[in-house]
Amino acid sequence: MRANNQTTKKREATEKLTRGFRGAFIFLFSLSGIINVLALTGSFYMLQIYDRALTSGSIPTLLALSALAIGLYLFQGLFDVIRSQVLVRIGARLDKKIAPLAHQVAIDMPRFGFSTAEALERGRDVDTVRGFLGGQGPVALFDLPWMPLYLIFVYLLHPLLGALTFGGAFVLIVLTIATELMTRRLAGASHQAGITRNAIADSNARNADILRAMGFADRAVSRFNQANAEHLKLQTRTHGWALTLPSRVNSPQALS
Repeated sequence: MRANNQTTKKREATEKLTRGFRGAFIFLFSLSGIINVLALTGSFYMLQIYDRALTSGSIPTLLALSALAIGLYLFQGLFDVIRSQVLVRIGARLDKKIAPLAHQVAIDMPRFGFSTAEALERGRDVDTVRGFLGGQGPVALFDLPWMPLYLIFVYLLHPLLGALTFGGAFVLIVLTIATELMTRRLAGASHQAGITRNAIADSNARNADILRAMGFADRAVSRFNQANAEHLKLQTRTHGWALTLPSRVNSPQALS
């Protein structure tokens, strides 16, 4: 019974935090569909150039097609800017809702034995979420469901081109999954090592006078250097794997 009550409370808290975002995400998904359709402008433009302008030699036809393509590109850029601005404001709105909760947790954590650096990580987590929502990650996620549109378009051009594009997409997906599996554990260990390093630095800064008075300054610096070296080693390995294999496809438009 108690477990059910806790689950209900968590669900209500989640719904309270995310209230009002559903409509925004539906709008962004629809806007992404328009952007991805407009991204086919270049392909259709070249098809029309080869089929109409070059065969007829008509300059007015060429100018009309070019003007139409430029207008569609302008609309695509405008919609892309609108989508980015909406995502930035969603991140700010979410930050406004959860930052006070994260700060309350950070205040309570030292009472349960956590260091100040570990407590402050809660606020940095909120900043990370806000930065993610304002970056290219959500854009790629909103573009991803429209990938079949490009596969169908390429297949209609020629079945062999469609098969080649599908094979390339499959290879990219496999590489992305492999990169995620290889870097997930290292990324977690690197993050924890960073917290440990920051905790040592925070402790040394707060107790600087005591460390100097007792002659432990060199030992404190040595301890920080060891923690920093471990953090750098893990971070270097993580970034090495992430840069060796492609971590994501920026947008399905790369397939067309």
